[in-house]
Amino acid sequence: MQEKLAITVVVIMLALLALGIVLYRIVDENNEDYTKIVLTQRSNYDSRVIPYRRGDIVDRNGTYLATSEKVYNVIIDARQIFSSEKNLYLNATVDALVQCFGYDRAALLETLNERKDSPYIRYERRISYDKKEEFEKLEEEINKANQAAENEERVYGVWFEEEYRRLYPYGTLACNVIGFTSSDGTVGNGGIEQYYNDMLIGNNGREYGYLNDESNKEIVIKPAQNGYKVVSTLDANVQTMVERRIDQWMSETGSEHIGVIVMDPNNGEILAMADEKKFDLNDPRDLSGLYTEEEIAAMDSAQQVEAMSRMWRNFCVSDTYEPGSVAKILTVAAGLEENLISPSDHFYCDGYQHVGGFDIKCTAYRKGGHGDLSLEETLMQSCNDALMQIAAIEGTKVFTKYQRMFNIGSRTGIDLPGEASASTLIYREDNMNPSALATNAFGQNFNCTMVQMAAAVASVINGGYYYEPHVVKQILNENGSVVKKNDGVLVRETVSETTTRFINEALRRTVADGTGKAAQVEGYQIGGKTGTAEKVGRNHEDYLVSFCGFAPTESPQVMVYVAIDEPHVDDQAHSTFASGVFSQIMGDILPYLNIFPDGDVQIETPLLPPEDTGEGDGGEETEAYETEEYVPQETAEDGTVVPSGIPNIMPSGASEEE
Repeated sequence: MQEKLAITVVVIMLALLALGIVLYRIVDENNEDYTKIVLTQRSNYDSRVIPYRRGDIVDRNGTYLATSEKVYNVIIDARQIFSSEKNLYLNATVDALVQCFGYDRAALLETLNERKDSPYIRYERRISYDKKEEFEKLEEEINKANQAAENEERVYGVWFEEEYRRLYPYGTLACNVIGFTSSDGTVGNGGIEQYYNDMLIGNNGREYGYLNDESNKEIVIKPAQNGYKVVSTLDANVQTMVERRIDQWMSETGSEHIGVIVMDPNNGEILAMADEKKFDLNDPRDLSGLYTEEEIAAMDSAQQVEAMSRMWRNFCVSDTYEPGSVAKILTVAAGLEENLISPSDHFYCDGYQHVGGFDIKCTAYRKGGHGDLSLEETLMQSCNDALMQIAAIEGTKVFTKYQRMFNIGSRTGIDLPGEASASTLIYREDNMNPSALATNAFGQNFNCTMVQMAAAVASVINGGYYYEPHVVKQILNENGSVVKKNDGVLVRETVSETTTRFINEALRRTVADGTGKAAQVEGYQIGGKTGTAEKVGRNHEDYLVSFCGFAPTESPQVMVYVAIDEPHVDDQAHSTFASGVFSQIMGDILPYLNIFPDGDVQIETPLLPPEDTGEGDGGEETEAYETEEYVPQETAEDGTVVPSGIPNIMPSGASEEE
């Protein structure tokens, strides 16, 4: 056993000796390379990130809506400052920093003494180029002066790290469409910034410092790849005009919400989109634009987050509502397209229709009805009775088929985040009863979003082409080459050219001689349709009023849709509120868009209806200001009281909140 143990010990000793020889050879042969690696790692401040520049967002004319500005971080290398045995760098460097940037001297010295071995102290972020130049000039002056005076003290160990800061030159303009970014500019929040984040961001570059064969430092630079430029369909001037009119409306009358969409109906491009909420994109968490200091102070952190979420919400894309009589355009178009009705048809309005056990009444109920109306006049006079008759002719199968074709209740695919679908807030063929069909015919008892209705109406007036609405038309690289473009995605054909011609003429007459007179614009032939929707609850008090119109009527080049939720007036049920805002916006943008007048027309375009609007729910009709949906409380055959004559039911799957 002793002999075996001795042999084992000898073998182990020989193995260890052999391993030692191998390690010695490795170290001896690669000593210089390992030394370089160690020295390079110790010089880690010679390897730095080169930040990419986030891509710009511009309007259709090249106006910058979002850009990135180069700024600088103040970096202090404490290890270099304390590298002199005589401490020749500390005082001069601290004095220069205090003089240029106004730092607290005691706090700066405390930081340096606590982190003497640190090669990287980021002392201040995002100073301007001018401030950087000021310090570098001061550094040069002090060092030259000390050298001339044979003073060994130097400013040393301070450098500047590049960074980019997101900048929005127009502040609040199109805030809900553009969106904003996180503090470091890497993540978009809302709007184009979020939807196109992957296009806008780039890849950081890097500068490497290493030692070559002669132990000299070499620099290798891997350049950053900057983000792409996004060319939006927005027109900054049109957007400004729209927001100015919204501000005017909110200051003079006001409402819970107001939304406006300006669209090119021939390709789905959004020229402007805005609501009443504004916030500064350069400071998106500032609530002072919507709340007082006292209101903000009273909010806890959760309430502030909720308030910011509401402020950032895009009403035109994310909120649903009952559209009212604007939807009559779609009902008539569907009947014409299926040859179930014809332009020569007439309908008799006696003031109501008895459907599903309910007497659902028309705008002209108090007058005993509109009487005999041509198909064109049913739109001009916004006759609920006639529209219910048309829907009954179509039946649920045809009606729901065209709701799907017009994309009502489904997302449009607009290139903005947060689009609502309202899919649970519309009827299907299998659950649409006669009363639902009747009320849906004139735009009640189902929900949609503004962008859904705008895209649907655009497809009717442009010859029958449903285009996907969009807010970006091109993506460009740094060289200006087109990476991606969107000239308009044609989704489907909805109606024929014949139907378009009839509808456009009927809507021209609606503005010229019907319920849309308040939407007239001097010198122009305007087409459009009013809407007055009583909100769920049917309390005869809360309404959403709207107007969707276009010009020129023969060949539409621009369409404007205005929706006003609960005007701050005692009698809300007047679409003329929306018609007036529409008229002002159209009057502003038509000359700018080089759409020339058709002739001289002397008219007035008031924002408000006349003071004498009659009494009760809707008031008496007048020649220029007609209230559309007068539908008073009714009692069904089973004795059930139904507010407004509209069955207070929504499609299965819809919550009360929805």
